[in-house]
Order: sequence, then C-alpha cells, then structure tokens
Amino acid sequence: MNIQKAKVTSKGQLTLPKSIRDRLNLEKGSYIAIYLEKDQLVMKKVNPKKPLSEADPIWDMVGMFHDGCEGEEISRESSVENKVTPFREAAKWKQS
Repeated sequence: MNIQKAKVTSKGQLTLPKSIRDRLNLEKGSYIAIYLEKDQLVMKKVNPKKPLSEADPIWDMVGMFHDGCEGEEISRESSVENKVTPFREAAKWKQS
C-alpha cells in the first residue's frame, strides 16, 4: 500500500496528491464521495451518470400509479404533468 500525506488547510481543504489524482483520472470539477468508517476517512471517485433525455421511455411511466391522495379529483393529464415536471428538470442536470 502506497501511503501519502495531505495537509488540511485552515479552511478545511486538502489537496490530493498528483499521483492519486492521475491514477483515478480526477480533473477539475470531478466529484468524490467522502464518508467515515469508524475513525477512518474514506474517499471514493464518483462516476457521473448521463442525464436522462426527454425521449427516455421512463417518462411514460411517471405518474401512472395512484399516490394515495384521498378525496382529490385530479385529471390524469394534470396529475401526470405535475409529477413529471420536477423529475424532467432534475434529469436535465449537467455537470458544469
């Protein structure tokens, strides 16, 4: 195991050693997941997923199932559109 040090700055930031960044293909804007395991800090590279397109067939299924609202009469069209819109917006997210 090749152990390397990284110094924490006064702002709580640290720089990953270049050899590690190169090995994991980490570039400006890359993401890493950080969590604790007992007293150890664990970091893992996050592989971004491609956002869903408008043509993805999953959108045909969103809103198909009753959401458990009792006593509400909502047309299927307006109900589906109200449920789908936030998901479509989230799916358009792109890394900057």
